[in-house]
Amino acid sequence: MEKKAILFDLDNTLYNYDLVHEKALKEVHRILNRRLNIGLKEFLRLYGISKTEIHRELSGTASSHNRILYFQRMIEKTEKTVEPGIILKMYNAYWDSLLKNMRLYKGVLSLFKELKRRNIKIGIVSNLTTHIQLRKLHKLGLSEYIDILVTSEEAGREKPHPSMFLFALNKLRVLPSEVLAVGDDPKTDIEGANAVGIDTVLLVKNVQAKLPKEDYRKPDFIIKDISELSDVLEKTQKFPASLQRG
Repeated sequence: MEKKAILFDLDNTLYNYDLVHEKALKEVHRILNRRLNIGLKEFLRLYGISKTEIHRELSGTASSHNRILYFQRMIEKTEKTVEPGIILKMYNAYWDSLLKNMRLYKGVLSLFKELKRRNIKIGIVSNLTTHIQLRKLHKLGLSEYIDILVTSEEAGREKPHPSMFLFALNKLRVLPSEVLAVGDDPKTDIEGANAVGIDTVLLVKNVQAKLPKEDYRKPDFIIKDISELSDVLEKTQKFPASLQRG
């Protein structure tokens, strides 16, 4: 069936989140190091522990990804109290650095222009808070191409929960068979979209990446570069989805 819309994950699908996240954490470390004389290795250990604790306590909510909660927990562990000034400084430094260093993957902008030319709607379905994801989309220069945004904060659930994708379908007023979902994570991106009958595309940039073994996480298509999505679109126009899967 002809596709009327494509749902994209954002982080590590449209830009290299891992790279800019690493740079941003180093900026935060510089701030805390001046205060506590803490090494990078110990800083990253504390960050990891704090992040894990917040995820466990707030599992399934957008707040579980809020960096300010991670930094607050770190300060509570190191200072044994709350220090609003340093927590806010760490938080602002993280996002200032990440937004400054974000760059679209090659081919994303030309793909979005092609989709607009073909009147194919573009949606972003992403875990995290709406405010931060809006800032990212604005910084990446994608505002004029995006038709809808669904975040876990808005949906009240996180991917792979089907409600994230049902929200998007409702906003776009399209059927699952009229949509493609594109993402880099078999669990969050592929599993959730498969659950509501959307054709799925897994972006695999790392040749060493392990492909999912579970049927409910297997994509209909696998691509190594976002530019290959044009070929996927042509295939979906010609063959029923039931003949593609597997």
